[in-house]
Amino acid sequence: MDWSHKNSIILTKICIILFGIAYIATVLACPVIVREYVAVSYTAKDLIPGLFMATIYICAAPVGILLWKLWGLVVNIGEEKVFTEENIRSLRIISWMCFAVAAVTLASVWYYLFWGIAAGLMVFMGLLIRVIKNTFEKAKELKDENDFTI
Repeated sequence: MDWSHKNSIILTKICIILFGIAYIATVLACPVIVREYVAVSYTAKDLIPGLFMATIYICAAPVGILLWKLWGLVVNIGEEKVFTEENIRSLRIISWMCFAVAAVTLASVWYYLFWGIAAGLMVFMGLLIRVIKNTFEKAKELKDENDFTI
């Protein structure tokens, strides 16, 4: 089977759906997951489970928005709508959601040091998405300029 743009879009959609299912399962099972994690983890044995759950639940909102915008972006790309204002706006929102999660997890370092790893990863992801967003912006400018050239 030849790999194609269409197959790539389908695979990406499947991955987003699977991540979305894992996201919903995590939000629903958060109390059980945190209780079990605190019970078995050497590094988390002295944690207050409520703080840990608060971090997860606060991060759930930006992650949900991020997934929704990511889905829309992939749908647009699948429909050959690539360098559009809507996609640039989606990438901007996705990057800000990464930074929001980074801020929450960075603030959570005061009670659990390992949240710093998540914060660092989310800052990196936010920066990566900003670069992609800036690339899309420039490509849209060039596309618009090319469209107006006779």
